[in-house]
Amino acid sequence: MQTDFNSIFWKIWGVNQRVYTYEDVFHIKNRDTNKEKKKFFKFKNSENMRTDDFIELLYKEPNNFYLLFDNLFYKVEDDNSLEFIKELNNIAFTYRFLDIFEIKDIEKIVNIFSFQIAYILENISRLSIDITLFEESLKINSFKPYFDKYEKITNKNQNGVAHDLHTAFNELIEAISVNYDSNIKYIENQSVFVNDVSKWKNGELPEFLKILVLNVSFFAEKKKYEQRAQFILMLILRALLHIKKDFTIDEKIQKNFLEQLYSFRKIIKEKLDNKHIQELNTLKLKYCIDFEKVLFEQNDSDSFDLNILFKYSAPFFQDMKEINIEKDLLNKMINFVKNIKWHY
Repeated sequence: MQTDFNSIFWKIWGVNQRVYTYEDVFHIKNRDTNKEKKKFFKFKNSENMRTDDFIELLYKEPNNFYLLFDNLFYKVEDDNSLEFIKELNNIAFTYRFLDIFEIKDIEKIVNIFSFQIAYILENISRLSIDITLFEESLKINSFKPYFDKYEKITNKNQNGVAHDLHTAFNELIEAISVNYDSNIKYIENQSVFVNDVSKWKNGELPEFLKILVLNVSFFAEKKKYEQRAQFILMLILRALLHIKKDFTIDEKIQKNFLEQLYSFRKIIKEKLDNKHIQELNTLKLKYCIDFEKVLFEQNDSDSFDLNILFKYSAPFFQDMKEINIEKDLLNKMINFVKNIKWHY
């Protein structure tokens, strides 16, 4: 089992330090950070960790990812971003199940990612939001299409784009400083962004904060809900390209993922167009555990009904061989689903 899931999870999104509270993403000084650091150290270095601490560390990353959007991003009318975050978190939670049970099934993992991302893409498309920049960028493994489009519509060269990004970055830091005590510093020299733009066009990946700056700059004229959806798309793009590079995914798996993504998009679009929502929900359970529905059916009950979890997880595991697991870890897993502090 991957005990350092924190580092793996947040690097995917371009956050290059550990996140103990969601405010750590913006380097906001938080008195809870030291407490969480101690728990994390114990988690990584002790086989006798208390069950409740074990539980807390298991769910922390996806929940912090949700809290990041729910707390630090202002509310926007007609914004469905939190629904997309929940769907992204279904990937993380489901992958965590496989990790806990030590299941190394590449086909299952490819299906989790390809189906859920196809589901998000088609739902964003139904909001009449253009996703072609995402598609083009995924095809060439680079954010370059975003820069090409911005340069074309603004008639600016690379230095002009860097100027806009430099301005947007410092304005963002100023906005954060109004309400929070952050360690992020202003960038004085515009040449930093000249170099960044050159690197990003050639396949290097921007960090989380700079993706936010790109989004604010490139989609400033769009309605806020569309700007937010485009930010989600840029994060997904960054995550996919990071996984491909950092985990050295071979070409066969990459090809399989893209084929599955295309196939699932067609199927999901057809279901949505024809309003076959129940069929889509049934299909979805085969490829990813829908934790939002699990939580909804708990109906704010103080006790967690495992039967509800099993109802939604059984279709996902039905084609798996019998899972053998140490009794101690199984008990921890049961406690995990009973006692998890969900933020949805």
